[in-house]
Amino acid sequence: GTNSMRLLLCELEDHKILSKSKELITTRIGQDVAKSGILNEKAIRRNLDALKKFTDKARDFGAEDIVVIATSAVRDAKNREEFLSLSKKEAGVDIKVIEGNEEAQLGMLGVMSEFDKQSDNVLVIDIGGGSTELILADKASIYYTVSLNVGAVRMTESFVKSNPISDEDMYALNKSLEVIFASAMNFLKQKNIDNIVAIGGTATTLASMYHQLKYYNSDIVHNSILSLDYLKDSFEKIKSTTIPERYDILGLQRERADVIPAGLYILIFLLDNLGKTQVTISENDNLEGTILKYILGV
Repeated sequence: GTNSMRLLLCELEDHKILSKSKELITTRIGQDVAKSGILNEKAIRRNLDALKKFTDKARDFGAEDIVVIATSAVRDAKNREEFLSLSKKEAGVDIKVIEGNEEAQLGMLGVMSEFDKQSDNVLVIDIGGGSTELILADKASIYYTVSLNVGAVRMTESFVKSNPISDEDMYALNKSLEVIFASAMNFLKQKNIDNIVAIGGTATTLASMYHQLKYYNSDIVHNSILSLDYLKDSFEKIKSTTIPERYDILGLQRERADVIPAGLYILIFLLDNLGKTQVTISENDNLEGTILKYILGV
């Protein structure tokens, strides 16, 4: 991903995920990609080191298949072939660079793998570092997908000039979101949405903050329900702090302290515009979706 690299190790049985564990390293491969259009050398090296660590863990785990996907920053970078070539040479893996629509579909696959309300129309919001995917579906069909170049890292680099965040920066960020999401909001406002589910690092971090977790616990985070009022209160508090002051917020990783305001504000913006007052946070996302598609053939 644009902000972090994640590892999912799982055991499969009867075409289902029997057990799993996840790990994350903040690598920020998308640093300055929105401005420069390229992956810089330090970012490439950070990600190659993390990739080698994760592939070694997968092989020690006894993985019969290793599937690696890359999203927004890598697909946007003019020099992505350099990174892909080095990944093959140093880590021995081929990386699938997935387009935005597939990223959306994988996220929905992951969420719906455990969703038991078959008749509900579910909107999945996947706020990443470089892009945001919106997917409307029920258990049987996906009705709508869109991937937009709006993410926690991308919007921070583009609009957050200081911390605490100024009103001028917030005005500019909001205006940009209004333009970028206009078509999607016009469409979705006309649709029946029974549940909103948020996935990705921004969403799970917000749930971790809600529960004030000293150590991240996916079982506690999964299926947390956060109210719009809580999100707005949290944003007002975070917006008025410096980055070092955010290090003391329980549940917030230091590595995410600079980009969490923008990610949080994107979620608030979407809920507000759709007239929704709460969101469910899911730990199941495009990692599970990747297993279901590329290994189990769902």
